[in-house]
Amino acid sequence: MLPLIFALLFTLSQADPGICKSALISVYTKTHKDATKMLYYSGRDFDDLGKYDDCNDLDSAKYLLIRGKVQGNIGMIGLCGPKECSTSDYDDLKGWLDVALNLTSRGIELDTLKFYFSYDYNHEPLDGGAIFMVILWCLLIIVVISGTYLEYLKIQDPEKKFEGKLGLLMTFSAIHNSSKLFVLPIEKDNLQIFNGIRVFGMLYIIIGHSYVYQLSAAITNPNQAIDWITDFGHKFISMAQYLVDIFFLMAGFLLAYLTIGEMNRKNGRINWVVFISHRFIRMIPVYWFAFLNYLLLERYIGGGPQWPSFKQLTITGCDDYWWSNLLFLNNLLPSDAYCCMGWTWYVANDVQFYCFTPIILIIYYKRKYFAYILLCLLILLNFVIIAGLSDRHDYNPTILYGLNDKHQFLNIYVKPYTRMCTYILGLIIGFIYRSNVDYRPVSLISPVTDIENSEQSAFESQLYPDKEREVSDNSNLDWVTNLEVMSVRWIHNWYIRYSAYALGAGLMFMINFLPYQLDDHGLDYWTQNGKTTFLVFEHFTFAVGFSLILIPMLFGKGRVLNYILSFKYLVPLARISFSVYIIHPIFIYLVALSRYQAFYLQDWELLYNAIATIFLSFIVGFILSMTLESPILSLERKLLRKK
Repeated sequence: MLPLIFALLFTLSQADPGICKSALISVYTKTHKDATKMLYYSGRDFDDLGKYDDCNDLDSAKYLLIRGKVQGNIGMIGLCGPKECSTSDYDDLKGWLDVALNLTSRGIELDTLKFYFSYDYNHEPLDGGAIFMVILWCLLIIVVISGTYLEYLKIQDPEKKFEGKLGLLMTFSAIHNSSKLFVLPIEKDNLQIFNGIRVFGMLYIIIGHSYVYQLSAAITNPNQAIDWITDFGHKFISMAQYLVDIFFLMAGFLLAYLTIGEMNRKNGRINWVVFISHRFIRMIPVYWFAFLNYLLLERYIGGGPQWPSFKQLTITGCDDYWWSNLLFLNNLLPSDAYCCMGWTWYVANDVQFYCFTPIILIIYYKRKYFAYILLCLLILLNFVIIAGLSDRHDYNPTILYGLNDKHQFLNIYVKPYTRMCTYILGLIIGFIYRSNVDYRPVSLISPVTDIENSEQSAFESQLYPDKEREVSDNSNLDWVTNLEVMSVRWIHNWYIRYSAYALGAGLMFMINFLPYQLDDHGLDYWTQNGKTTFLVFEHFTFAVGFSLILIPMLFGKGRVLNYILSFKYLVPLARISFSVYIIHPIFIYLVALSRYQAFYLQDWELLYNAIATIFLSFIVGFILSMTLESPILSLERKLLRKK
């Protein structure tokens, strides 16, 4: 391809002589003093980045990155061109390139071609936003060091007291906050299985993202990516997309179970302002800090020939709609483009579900059957919306034909009204479990102790009932509560229980592997009605399958798996899982787009990168939780105590 490009440039140069044109002529005719080196330092085809440093070392040359879509995948090529040419000169030649080289017929989308001088992009001076983040980092470090020093003084002299501003400053002590993160639960609790689910689920998600986000960088064997997406073996990796449904289900379960317990204890009196604000106080410090680093600072951290590709990740979503992330609306806006930090659509959904849930909780507390009717209607609405959109736009299952479709991803994958069904299922299970805890013998339900944090915030600590609870008199239970209590009796029959395990695992694997038929035989193998039906029920069915395995473990069954998931040393990792989720793709992009040569897709290479990402993400996640999340929650607790 490279000789043809220079040949075309030479032809055009003769028709319209100029400084750039003359330079191109001299390169093609090899009369330029560095012509041989410039040709050698250029890439030979797409995803060949050439020799970036060697090209820029030439006084007469400048490295150019050409980026665009090739057969649906991102493609890049490095061109060592004359220094006299600008990106606009190259951009003017796109049409002629298409005519001469038949780029469109080769699967190259001409309108996606962009031209960058990588060296200029990599050496831009810090702008105001980057300087702001540097100052913010310095202030945070100073505050943490100061708080740690005050804690050290207090340890040396226990009688020393720090009050007022110094007392608040000491809440940022690295000594105190790190020790809180490593406190382990004393007693065994069935709900501690969620710690293991969080940790292992996060590991699975990081491995999945390590495969997917790598495709944003230059790939030596891009066709291998398509083979991986469509082959049967890699369907185990693609199952990571359904882990989000498990996290939604867990969020709904814990919120319903804990809050209804608190409402029962306080006769329905809950400060809903504190309830909502606590969620924001807990999420904002880490989320906003990571987001601002991604938005304002990361572009100055990476570098290399393909680093300008990072700019493509921030166009529209970050440049024009950055505020939607700060308001947790980035799953709704922009409506026609990927949001900034695309993986945080989950965070927006989680917050929106949380803010809407009090309405359901209040209705459930007053009229349980009304709440169940409402929840069923919401699930039905979820199904109807997906069915309507899928049928209208001919949406498809699978990653290659579905999630890879920008329109489908933005319309049904990230929207709250198409993802709420699994969260609602979690609410229902939480309600049922709450009733069983309150109205069944103590011997059948373990007392609720610490699930995630041994030192809870002011509001969270109130959500946990006393360990020595009194069993309510169930002789006068309403019919809905009786149904809730009776609905889980099946778990005590070992035959039914193990059948539920098998059915649950079968449903999860069926949802994950069934679309392989489309990958293997083509989209026409299913009718559009069949595709729509699958899209309507896939996430809910996967969550139901998981629930059939989860529910018995909540009552102490499944001892081996229960023991593994409840392993107490997973607790510190579970506490920082939110921070890990927020930051891990940042490291994947940073490494992938800073490579000087295209990456060769290979399972062991990607697994190695995933392991490195896991370790780095948990280390940095621990630092963020220790310096931001934990001290802010301590400040919240102190302020609420004063009130």
